[in-house]
Amino acid sequence: MAETLLKVTALCKSFGAVQATNDLSFSVTRNHIHALIGPNGAGKTTVVNQLSGDMLPDSGNILFNGNNITRLKAYQRSRLGIGRSFQITHIFENLTVAENMSLAICAHSGHNFRFLRHWKKSKPVKGELATALKRVDLFHRADLMAKHLSHGEKRQLEVGMAMVGKPELLILDEPMAGMGPGGTAELTKLIIKLKGKITILLVEHDMDVVFSLADQVTVLVYGENLATGTPDEIRQNEEVRAAYLGEES
Repeated sequence: MAETLLKVTALCKSFGAVQATNDLSFSVTRNHIHALIGPNGAGKTTVVNQLSGDMLPDSGNILFNGNNITRLKAYQRSRLGIGRSFQITHIFENLTVAENMSLAICAHSGHNFRFLRHWKKSKPVKGELATALKRVDLFHRADLMAKHLSHGEKRQLEVGMAMVGKPELLILDEPMAGMGPGGTAELTKLIIKLKGKITILLVEHDMDVVFSLADQVTVLVYGENLATGTPDEIRQNEEVRAAYLGEES
């Protein structure tokens, strides 16, 4: 029987008169890729911020692994097993790829940051760095300054940095944004490698990517769950086609 890892119930968040999430409920199954889609202004990033702890809801509940995390801070959720990437890449451009990954490893291991002087000698780094870089196909780029990576490689590095904490849930917020076809293809391959090994909540505008990767899709419109189903069910849903996919019934 499929096990629910994340359960969102009646989540509400408003900004003045704007209802960003409105009585939103959905569930994410363990080791599935669950896509969250919707037009611009649908409230997707607001949902992600509430799930990651960067923003607290006005009401509603978020259960993770059966635990109520609704009021926990972002670092507490990270410790429980929630990792996240952002719409705008969060890496240190003037550090090498290896140094970026090492920072993430030390942060998740509780190590202090004196390692910047002798980062190669840090036990957590020595034990995990090579594996972390290989996981996202960046081992051959280890000594390159991050600012010289392609946009797609920067996304891969950010995903790799989120993965070193061994999260049970990885939230990817529009990972394909700004990418050309080559970068999209490479990051798609990386996500395929992770499929079935980790639970992923994928927020994405590229419908080809969504329908090729997702096990389940939730369609968000005006902060509400318009529909949840398999990619085929979402494709065939006339309300979704009218509201988001741009097709007439």
